[in-house]
Amino acid sequence: MAKRLGDLLLEEGLVTQEQIMLAIQSQQKSGEPLGRILVKLGSITEDALFYFLAIQFGVEYVDLRDREIKKEMTDLIKKEVAEKFNVIPLEMTAKHIVFATCEPDEHLATKLRESAALPMDREIKFVVVSETALKNTLASAYGEAKTMEMDANLQAIFKDGSGEGGAESAAAEAGGGTDGDNVTEESAPVIRLVNAIISEAVKLNASDIHLNPVQKGIVIRYRLDGTLQRQKDPPKAYKNAIVSRIKVLSRMDIMERRAAQDGRIKIKVQNKIIDLRVSVIPTIYGENVVMRILDQENLMLDLTKLGFEQRELDVYNQAIQLPYGLILHTGPTGSGKTTTLYSALATVNDVSKNIITLEDPVEYNLPGIIQIQMNSDIGMTFAVALRACLRQDPNIMMVGEIRDGETADIAIKAALTGHLLFSTLHTNDSPSTIMRLIDMGVDHIYVGSAVKLIIAQRLMKRNCKDCTKPYTPTDDELQRVRIDRKNITGWNISKGSGCPKCNGSGYKGRIAIYEIMTMTQALSDLIYAKADLNELRAQAEADGMRSLRNVALEKWKNGITSVEEIISATSEGD
Repeated sequence: MAKRLGDLLLEEGLVTQEQIMLAIQSQQKSGEPLGRILVKLGSITEDALFYFLAIQFGVEYVDLRDREIKKEMTDLIKKEVAEKFNVIPLEMTAKHIVFATCEPDEHLATKLRESAALPMDREIKFVVVSETALKNTLASAYGEAKTMEMDANLQAIFKDGSGEGGAESAAAEAGGGTDGDNVTEESAPVIRLVNAIISEAVKLNASDIHLNPVQKGIVIRYRLDGTLQRQKDPPKAYKNAIVSRIKVLSRMDIMERRAAQDGRIKIKVQNKIIDLRVSVIPTIYGENVVMRILDQENLMLDLTKLGFEQRELDVYNQAIQLPYGLILHTGPTGSGKTTTLYSALATVNDVSKNIITLEDPVEYNLPGIIQIQMNSDIGMTFAVALRACLRQDPNIMMVGEIRDGETADIAIKAALTGHLLFSTLHTNDSPSTIMRLIDMGVDHIYVGSAVKLIIAQRLMKRNCKDCTKPYTPTDDELQRVRIDRKNITGWNISKGSGCPKCNGSGYKGRIAIYEIMTMTQALSDLIYAKADLNELRAQAEADGMRSLRNVALEKWKNGITSVEEIISATSEGD
């Protein structure tokens, strides 16, 4: 006789007797299976549940993630049958057919034979998979529609999203009342709602989608040109179902609600493939979701179009053609460092060079370049991967981020031994990066010898081209950027007045500004002498470095941005 699931889990030490008793008490009220309750309570993970269910039924447990189901398998049974019995055919040999299921049942083989024309000469066997994995695989294997377009029915769902009308009609369409009990991640309106949220964000060129739970619903915000803008709230009844739907698409454990999870969605939107990097984290009012939109087609890989002033572009182009050395990019998250790095790699890429990148995560695919995803869970850190890649005969390497002294030490030594290496650090400006490396334990001599160029950057909003008009700045604005009025004669100062194309903001799109510090002999000598930050900055400026503030003022002078953006992106000390 098969052991009970609770006994198996107790024997393995995965749960305590107290946790089992608590789950049994909950089961008496809800009637749900014990294993599902244990997952909801956070006692075990979904994968652990189905692994031990497989043991209980004496069959194999299989991980379906990244497993492709061939068309000849899905031709065996119709989608309706697969969904009805929660199965999917995995393989067929001359002797048997193997189905994956999350609901093992001794009568399941008979039910399948009665519902589908399966070859009678083959034995039906089963393996157990997790419920989330099965749902994801069913959706992809049977070609669930993923082209997203807003439709009239969906507009009705959003109508009165506060719940004063839209929630009732939407819940009725889903087949239930307004309390959300029957609104699930598989309800047709929920699927269309999530599709529309993503589709609209892509249409507006948003960089991120934020789904923030509040006490009585969920707030949707898009990051447009660097600023979060609130969108129409969906009905309250859809709060949990929207998050669950996104977790299903992201191949996350939908039963896990107490831990942070990460995933990815590859989906077709407006006839192009979009990647979404998804992060889910628990809060007091539910799970908070942030989706980063990665649009391969919109990736700018032309250094001349990123925002470089010609003076800085010439210096940067010269540096990335060096045979060896360390080139560091610095700036806060969201300042465009990845785009600049990818553009630099695209510029130097040719078949005669072995280029390897170490990234966490890999955001875009770069043809002709070897890209490696970091995975700290299995010990694949930047330091470990960098050591390994040095044995792969690279000419050029890119390390996503120097996070610790070990990685910094390896990167510096690689740059000193014939490799051109790009990386990033989180510092406020270029001169501060030198001090940061030294603080991480890198010797002054190595820093002065290995570093060839440091580039600090920020993103600023562009004035909207459709509504920008000449503008005379006020005395207060000039004082805020410390410019005398007599010095702006001949400047093309402009400002966006707001129009439909920029949603009334006066801005459309963003442009980068760059502060470039080249390692000169005079600067190296100061580093060797352990000079302080102010001395390093003064020498860099004497050698030709223009601060972020001065480069931003150049954009203002040419009518590209505004005073507000200069102050927002740079400080007085820049």
